[in-house]
Amino acid sequence: MKRLILSGLCACLTLPTFANSEYNDWLKQNTMDMGAAKQEFQDYMDANDKAFLGFLKQQWKEVDVKKPELLDTKPKPRLLPTAPKPVDKPITSKPISKPVIVAAPIIPKPKPDPTPKPIAQQPDNTVNVKIFAHNVAIYKDANLKQSFTGNMNSDSIANFYSKLAKHNHDNAIKDLQTKAKELRLNPWGTAVLFHYYIKTLGINDHNAQQLTTWYLLVKAGFDARVAYNQNAFLLMPSKQALYGVTYFTFTGTRYYAVSLDGKQLNTGRAYTYSGKHADAKHPLDFTNSQQLLPSANHQKKQLSFQYQGQNHTLTLSYDIGQIELANTTPQLNISQYAHEGLPENTANELLSQLAPMVESKSEQDAVNLLLRFVQTAFNYKTDEQQFQQENYLYPIETLHYPYSDCEDRASLFAWLVKGLLKLDTVLLDYPGHIAAAVAFNSDTTGDSWMHNGKRYTVTDPTYINASLGMTMPNLKVYKPKIVAF
Repeated sequence: MKRLILSGLCACLTLPTFANSEYNDWLKQNTMDMGAAKQEFQDYMDANDKAFLGFLKQQWKEVDVKKPELLDTKPKPRLLPTAPKPVDKPITSKPISKPVIVAAPIIPKPKPDPTPKPIAQQPDNTVNVKIFAHNVAIYKDANLKQSFTGNMNSDSIANFYSKLAKHNHDNAIKDLQTKAKELRLNPWGTAVLFHYYIKTLGINDHNAQQLTTWYLLVKAGFDARVAYNQNAFLLMPSKQALYGVTYFTFTGTRYYAVSLDGKQLNTGRAYTYSGKHADAKHPLDFTNSQQLLPSANHQKKQLSFQYQGQNHTLTLSYDIGQIELANTTPQLNISQYAHEGLPENTANELLSQLAPMVESKSEQDAVNLLLRFVQTAFNYKTDEQQFQQENYLYPIETLHYPYSDCEDRASLFAWLVKGLLKLDTVLLDYPGHIAAAVAFNSDTTGDSWMHNGKRYTVTDPTYINASLGMTMPNLKVYKPKIVAF
């Protein structure tokens, strides 16, 4: 039986019309082409990668680990003081003009299609990356899936980089950059997208995951480097100072040991290379975090407060994708949160509901209404009580979480006053407490501070029922640091 099958197979191989000499010529030519292709594959690595591998193969040096800078470590009060019940009497001062509100875009509702459309099949050459409440199809680069073997040292890292660099990954990098632009991601969100993509490819080993992310970020133009102790981890510079994050300094630039999935790193003693890839140029940047493309995943929130005997209730919707993005973000300076404010859709909903409440009121009366809103529409707990660590919140997070503390309320309030009333506002940084202050166009009474030639009157959105000019009694002995945003 085997002989019969073999004979049949041999007969099949003679079917092509090649004569022996023609076949030999054809076989020789194709062998040469295959050899050329193999040589071309081996030589794919570009000059920058070859030069960079020279740095990686040299002796790495131990870096001087700096402890992370911390935000205010003074404990915050667990119970807040309450000011005397305010007199329900409007304050008379220079009236404000009608607030200018950016109208929310009117999006027409789609007409129902009577004939259901078939579900589009995801192309076989893509993977579905779930990120920030979006599902994104990205080119599937199988050549990125390389195994990391051996002990963690400079040689094993150089060998891993070399295996990656021998393949062309332009399709994946360009697709990632295109999707990041479509999602309106800032550089931090883009770096997180790269990391999520690596995990979606099924690269689950920690070291392979970190090294592959590092490789792709470098090839995409990020100033990323890698360090190692028992394991590999990423180092990246940032335009903004990061808090609670270990860092190392090279040639005057601070490189932070960042975790792109939001988890804290404990790096300790570590080694890194002294050189730099020619393509590694751009630092992280955390601005424009609220411009994320809206997703279909929204939640509703109702906020109620009372002012001058009137009850007010606001209904807002916010995007869960924004919460997921914020969860990955390391701690930034307090000014960043007030500066970023709210995403456009939620901002329009909030400002358009508050606008009629402050219309035709005096500046001081309008500010007091906003104070009462932030003071009483949100429940208070310290970050240690809610998160077991310091955790400054973006205003969108203050809407989302059940509790907020002083810096969260100060950021939201200061952004509201600037956006709705067009009054210059700063933050006041006390030991263990953050408040705000407003520059009015008319004289005010109460506590105030001079800054850059302007007088700013204290406005504390955490001091329950306090009106403008009132400082928490235990803070009157301090001169706060004034923080513009």
